Amino acid sequence: MNHSFIIAGGGTGGHVTPALALGEALRRVDQRVLFLGSKRGLETKLVPDAGFELVALDSSQVMGRGVFGRIGGALAILRAAFGARRAIKQHGAEAVISVGGYAAMPAMLAAVVSRVPIALIEPNAIPGRVNRLSARFARLVFPGFEIAATRLGAEDRSHLLGVPLRQALVEAFASGGARRTLAPPFRLLVFGGSQGARQINEAMMAAAPGLASLDIEVFHAAGEADRARVADAYEKAGVTAEVVVFERNLPARYQWADIAICRSGALTIAELALAGMPSLLVPYPFAADNHQAANADELEKIGAARRLEGLDDATRGGERIVTTLRDIFAAPGELSAMGNAARSVAYPNAAQDIVMKCMELVEAGPSHAAAGGAAS
Repeated sequence: MNHSFIIAGGGTGGHVTPALALGEALRRVDQRVLFLGSKRGLETKLVPDAGFELVALDSSQVMGRGVFGRIGGALAILRAAFGARRAIKQHGAEAVISVGGYAAMPAMLAAVVSRVPIALIEPNAIPGRVNRLSARFARLVFPGFEIAATRLGAEDRSHLLGVPLRQALVEAFASGGARRTLAPPFRLLVFGGSQGARQINEAMMAAAPGLASLDIEVFHAAGEADRARVADAYEKAGVTAEVVVFERNLPARYQWADIAICRSGALTIAELALAGMPSLLVPYPFAADNHQAANADELEKIGAARRLEGLDDATRGGERIVTTLRDIFAAPGELSAMGNAARSVAYPNAAQDIVMKCMELVEAGPSHAAAGGAAS
């Protein structure tokens, strides 16, 4: 049966990517989809590029601003909520799926007023502010980590199905072939996002002389600003390394590598799990509510990763990297055990499974959905 859904949210890639994954999954089963986002986020480019219709509202961030900025942001959200309500009505939306971010707030307000059932996607161990505000009204909650459902007070409505990743990425991992034998020379993958990560780059440059004492090869996506300096540091230390600005075929690099050093955003965590990749995680220190640290802690608890701290001091951070890698490489079976632990929390079918649950909610009928939302 054909139903009508709205996917709300955006701003950053961490919100837009799961939104697009869900849109693709809905489209594969012939459901109608409309995206609601802001005029300022990545969704303004990525959503139309993927072939979806976007209603861009004049939403604005509230937190992290001065008093007048917060007031202005709150007023912008209230105005945008009227536009969101109009879009819900015109689209005939039977459910609103929120991927979070400030761009989702107008749609959440409109859905509550319109009594349209809400489903929340929360990929991080510490939920975002918009999802925390919206959770009591949600009929379904899909956390990336079990602890997030507890923090939202939504254990009774929670389904741990994983973080939605785009189908092309899932297929790329699936077609990557078997991992190489875990034996020297060990292969280290280092990356920090599309722009690189200065903190990681500095620590790796400090680590380079120590890495030379390990039997290791490095592939490092350093970003434009630091690529030349990082490459020079490896060369002077005598470390076999390939340094690039950005790696577009990350699934292939995951297949190449034995271990990764990277940030711990929710999408990166989901990719590491899908690849069965051991990792040393360096949380972005300025992430909202320090959620990347919480994500790293969850992966460390199951033995899939180690969280690296103290990298704000490059020299100490470099020493920590070398010591940690040396310990892991010296322990027989350590890399294999970490990889298996990472793979145990992989959810390659997350987008499809979440869509099926949302369709079940809609097909249960408006009275059931409304009652569930009111009860929450």
